[in-house]
Amino acid sequence: MKKLGIIGGGQLGLMMILESRYLPIHFNVLVENRNEPACKFADQVYLRDEYRDFVDNSDIVTFEFEHVDERALDYASRQNKLRPNINSVSLKRQRMLEKQFLLNNGLPVGKFMICHNRKELMDSLNAFDRGVIKESAGGYDGKGQYYYSKNNVPEIRSNGPFVVEEFVDYDYEASIIACRTENGEFFSYDPSFNENFRGMLLWNLGPRKLENAMDLAKKLMDSLDYIGVMGLELFVSDGKLLINEFAPRVHNSGHHTLMGNSISQFELHVRTVLGFPVMQPVTFTNTGIINIIGKTLTDNETEKIMSIQGTRLFSYGKEETRRRRKMGHICVSGESQEVLLNNIEKIKNIVYGKEIEYYI
Repeated sequence: MKKLGIIGGGQLGLMMILESRYLPIHFNVLVENRNEPACKFADQVYLRDEYRDFVDNSDIVTFEFEHVDERALDYASRQNKLRPNINSVSLKRQRMLEKQFLLNNGLPVGKFMICHNRKELMDSLNAFDRGVIKESAGGYDGKGQYYYSKNNVPEIRSNGPFVVEEFVDYDYEASIIACRTENGEFFSYDPSFNENFRGMLLWNLGPRKLENAMDLAKKLMDSLDYIGVMGLELFVSDGKLLINEFAPRVHNSGHHTLMGNSISQFELHVRTVLGFPVMQPVTFTNTGIINIIGKTLTDNETEKIMSIQGTRLFSYGKEETRRRRKMGHICVSGESQEVLLNNIEKIKNIVYGKEIEYYI
């Protein structure tokens, strides 16, 4: 029986285990504390200072999130057990490295500048009429991001480094979830349309046909010698694609695969990193999700959501509810994208009403 180690015990690790529980796999997790969601379903739980035992007792090590214990990542990499590889994670720990990598490998990105300190940042702000300042380290879900114009520059306390990007006036944002095997085989789901709110994914739906999206994902994954599932976020403007960022792991915008495809992104990732057989996912129907952020559903809200045809509710089992924290999501399916959109709007009103800004 293969032993898979997952660094991190949040909802992504939880769903990797749940979606692959029937396979002959022993799941180890490395966590900050034993109250994390994945701990309830893992075969063995290790605390962060036990990272050497965790790696030694796993055949392959993966991670549910890029901002996890660096010691565990480095040790697993030195033992030649880490999938995806350490380079894909290192690029995500510093936005400036990610942007430069994409540019150097001929992948389409918007205009940007790298600023190593606050003085360089202030000197650079005249480069673009409108832009986004991003702290290079540690950012996700809109954290460490500041929108600015020449007449409106936000107060920034960080000393850097920063990435300053020209504001992209895109038509919409899309994602593509893809995987690459140890032998270089490439498989992909259809892209999805994404709707964000305050830098966080609120809802999405698919399938969305996007020419060249799969080619971009393949080129990026080949350039990283990548093994596993990846999420790639794209800006779409007049049919042209720009890469916003990539996630070297399963991704929130791929949760719709839990209902709409022959295999979910979570099982696909587990199979791929362990070297089990994988194949091209088949899309069965129109599916999407809406995230539950910053709140716990009441019994009444839960019943209303579950009474809508084609819905499936996923609660992450987190003990503490706080603003901008992902507490769960609802998968939605429909015979057409019009039906899907209508049901997503219904669910959004049930979950948030007119108080969405209070939660996100």
